[in-house]
Amino acid sequence: MHLSLTPQWSSWTVLLLLVSNLLLWENTASAMRAKRLNTYDYKTFGNTWNQAIKLSQSMNHRISELSTHFKVFYAQGRGFEQRTTRCHTSSLSSPENKEQAQKIQLEELLGLAHSLLQAWANPLYHLWAEMCDRLGSTPPTLTKALEVKTLNRKLLETIEKIAFKGNFEINENGNYTAWSELELLQSPNRDTRYFAFHNLFHCLKRDSGYVEMYLKLLKCRLLQSNC
Repeated sequence: MHLSLTPQWSSWTVLLLLVSNLLLWENTASAMRAKRLNTYDYKTFGNTWNQAIKLSQSMNHRISELSTHFKVFYAQGRGFEQRTTRCHTSSLSSPENKEQAQKIQLEELLGLAHSLLQAWANPLYHLWAEMCDRLGSTPPTLTKALEVKTLNRKLLETIEKIAFKGNFEINENGNYTAWSELELLQSPNRDTRYFAFHNLFHCLKRDSGYVEMYLKLLKCRLLQSNC
C-alpha cells in the first residue's frame, strides 16, 4: 500500500513545486515590468507631458499679465484684497501644495487637473467677451484673454492625449458649483463689476497654478519615486 502511493505523492509534489516556481517567476516578471513601466511610459509620451507643462506655464504667464493689468488700472485703491473671495471650484478640494498632492494617486491627480481646466472653459469665454464690453480693454489685453481661453482648451486636449497614450482613466469630477457670476461681470454698478473681475482673476490664477503643479509632479512621479 505504501509503495503504491509513493509515485502519486511524488507527482503531486513535483506539480506543486512547478506551480510554486511558476507563480514566483510571474511575480518577479510582474515586478520587473512595473519597475520598467515608468521609463517605458515616459518614453512613449514624454513629449506630450512636456507639451502639457509648457502650455500650462504659458497659460499661467498670460493670466498673471492680465491679473496685474487689472489690478493696476481697475482695482487699485478699492480694497478688494481685504474682501472675501469665493471660487466655483472650491468644492473640488484641490491639494494646495506638493506634499498634499503626493498623497493622491496618479490617475486621480490627472483627473483633477482635467476637471479644473474643464470648470474654467465657460468662464474664460465670458472673461474674454466681457473684458471688451465692460472694461473697454485694449486689443493687446483682449488678445491675451483670448490666448488664455485657447491655451485652456489645448491643455485639456493634451491631457486627454496623455490619458489615451498612457492608458490612464480620467475620472471626470464634476463636483463643483456651476460658474454663475456672469450677471456680476455685467453689473451696471462699477464696484460690483470690478470686484467680480477681481474674484475671477484670483480664482483663475489659483486653479491654473494648481494644474501646473500637478502636471510637474506627475511627470516627476513617472521618472522617479522620490519627488
